Amino acid sequence: MKLYEGMSGKDRSPASDTGPQSNREQRRAPRAKLRVVVDRARASALVEEGRHLAASFQLERALERFEEASTLDADNEAIVLTMNGLQRKLVPRCHFAMLNDHERNQAFERALEIAIGGSPCTVLDVGSGTGLLAMMAARAGAGAVFTCESVVAIARLARRIIAENKLDHHISVIPKVSTDLVVGRDMPRRADLLVTETVDCGLLGEGILPIVRHAREKLLRPEAKIIPGRAKVCFQLLESDAVHRNNFAFEAGGFDVSLFNQVSTKTYFPVRLRAHPHAFLSPAAEAFEFDFERGPLDPRTCTVSVTTKQRGRVHGIAFWFELDLGRGVVLTNAPTNHQSHWMQAVQCFETPIDVERNQVVTVTCKHDDTSIRFSIA
Repeated sequence: MKLYEGMSGKDRSPASDTGPQSNREQRRAPRAKLRVVVDRARASALVEEGRHLAASFQLERALERFEEASTLDADNEAIVLTMNGLQRKLVPRCHFAMLNDHERNQAFERALEIAIGGSPCTVLDVGSGTGLLAMMAARAGAGAVFTCESVVAIARLARRIIAENKLDHHISVIPKVSTDLVVGRDMPRRADLLVTETVDCGLLGEGILPIVRHAREKLLRPEAKIIPGRAKVCFQLLESDAVHRNNFAFEAGGFDVSLFNQVSTKTYFPVRLRAHPHAFLSPAAEAFEFDFERGPLDPRTCTVSVTTKQRGRVHGIAFWFELDLGRGVVLTNAPTNHQSHWMQAVQCFETPIDVERNQVVTVTCKHDDTSIRFSIA
C-alpha cells in the first residue's frame, strides 16, 4: 500500500487521532474563537450605545443594552457593575426594607385573605414591585391577578420572580402605569378587587389618589373592594433643631449661606424621628381622612386647633398615616411604631415659631393629589 511522502507505516498516527471526529474538532476550534471575538465586539458596541443612552438619562433603554451585552460577554465584570449601577438608579433601595417589613407583609396578606375569601375574583395590583402582593392574592384563591408596574426593569424582575414561584400561569405582569391600562386590551374585564401600596411616609407622595380615582372610574366594578379601604393622616407640632438642620442652613464657616435654603424641601421629607432629639409640643390631631372605596378624593383644605403641652419652639410638623386594610387590619407609620419600614413625614418651617404652654395654635392643612402641606397662623 502506497504511503504519503515522508511517512512510513510505523510513523502513522493511530486512527483515533486522525479520524473524522478529530478533524471536526480541529475545524470547530477556530470557529468557536471567531464566535467569541464577534460576541465581544458586539458587546462592546452595545456598551458604547448604553453609555450614550445613560448620559442622556434614558436609563431604561441603557439597561436593556447592558443586559444584552452581558449575555454576549458574561465574564466582563465592568458590564455587570455598570448594569447594577443602572438597576440601582431605577429601583429604589426602599424595596429591601419593605420586603423585610414582616408586619406590613402579614397585614396585607391577612387583608387579601379576608377580601378574597377563596372566591375566584379578578384582582388588580397597582405597583407590582417584586410581585409580592399579586402572589399573595393568587395564593388566597383569586381567579386571575393582573399587576402593573411603571418601571420596566422592575416589571421584568417581577415576571421572573413570579415564574420562579410557579405562579406565572395565574398572574399577568403589565409594564405600564395604571392610568394607561385599558379594559379589553390590558385586562379582559373590570376587577373585583384593587390592592395597592402606592403610599410614601406622608401617604400621598406616590400618587394613590389619582391611581384610585382612575381605577374606580375605568378599571373596577362598581361594587369592587379596595385595599386599603380607608386612611387617615395625623400630626403633631414638632420641636427638633436636629431635624430642622437637615433641611435648612444659615451660616457655615462664618459665611452667610442662607440663600441655599431656596433649594430646601418645601413640602415634607422622611425622618426616623427616634434617631433625632425631638419633642412633641401638642397632642396628636387628625388632619384628613380618606375613603378610597366610595368617598371623594379631591383636594381639600381644613383648619385644626391644637393646644400646646409645653413651652417650646415649633420647628415643623411631624405627621403619619394609618391605613385601614379592612376588618380591623391596620398599618401605621406613627412614631410609636418602631418596626415599620416607613419613616415619619416632616415638614419644616424655615423660621421656627415660639409657643407658650397651653397656647391654642391654629394649623391649616392642605392636600392635593400628591402632597400635604401645613401652615400655622
